[in-house]
This record gives sequence, C-alpha cells and structure tokens, in this order.
Amino acid sequence: MTFHKKLTTTIAPALAAAMLLIAAPVATTAQTEAPAPVTIGDERLEAFVAALRTVDQLEQQYTETLSQAETDAEREAVIAEANEAMTTAIEETPGISLDEYVTILQQAQTDPDLTARIMALLEG
Repeated sequence: MTFHKKLTTTIAPALAAAMLLIAAPVATTAQTEAPAPVTIGDERLEAFVAALRTVDQLEQQYTETLSQAETDAEREAVIAEANEAMTTAIEETPGISLDEYVTILQQAQTDPDLTARIMALLEG
C-alpha cells in the first residue's frame, strides 16, 4: 500500500471522527446553513494540520478507552472527556481557533482541492 493511500485511509476516518466529536458541541452555536467556502491561506492550513494531528492522536487514545467502557454512562463520560481534550488541543494550537478548525474540516469534506492541500501537508 502506498504511503498516500495509507494516509488517505487513515486520515479520512480521523477527519470524520474529529468532525463528529468536535462539531456536535460547536453546532449548537453555529447557523443551520453551511458556511460559504472561504479561501484558506497556507499558514492557517498548516495550523489546521497541526491541530488535526493532535486531534488524531487523541482520537486514537480515546477510541481505545471507549472500547473498554462497559456502560453507557462510562461511554458518555469518555466521549465528553475526548471532546474536551480535543477542543482544548485545538484552542491551544497557535494560528487557529476552534471555529476556524471546524469550518476548514467542514469545507474539506466537500472541497477536493482543499482535501488535497491537507493531504500534501500531512505527507510532508
């Protein structure tokens, strides 16, 4: 398996998982319609990728913890802790806010050019 294909198969699920975990709490404050695509500069995208790498590590860590949870209450507690850890990690990443992270994540799901730019940074 090529590195790009492996990266695509591992990062795409991470993007989806991160979207589910992070976007849900943020969605309560977001508008109901999708944001208009925005131009994302290289520095902002590099900050996004740095945050995404951290979120991916946390997602892997919490997936393991979640798999060991035995009750619904334990699972909910793990998910809440994961959301908080990921939100904090994003907020502590220089050059990007949580809202910007979510916007880029949402846009990447429908913009193949943006996804390609993200993948290129992840490979580099």
